[in-house]
Amino acid sequence: MDRCALEFIARRWWRRAEVWAIAVVLVGGGSVLGYQAAYWSLAEYQSNQVTDIRKAYDTAMGERDKRLEELTRQTGTAADKATKAATTAAQAADKADEALNRVSQ
Repeated sequence: MDRCALEFIARRWWRRAEVWAIAVVLVGGGSVLGYQAAYWSLAEYQSNQVTDIRKAYDTAMGERDKRLEELTRQTGTAADKATKAATTAAQAADKADEALNRVSQ
């Protein structure tokens, strides 16, 4: 009888241990799955942020290129005007020199 009672108690405790082991495996598996899902969601969120940053960077570079083209055009126009002004100044200096030469002769 003692052996039967001991076997009954042993089976009962073994079933409890099995239930706890299964519970630990299920909770652990759920935790790992939850962690992986959160990590995947975070990776997707960061990927979307990188995409938005790249779009903003491309837009800013386009605007910068437009400003540089405008500045280049204005610099070219200013250089042309400076060349014309220098030519005009040289012509005025030549005329002034001719006038001085006439007066001194």
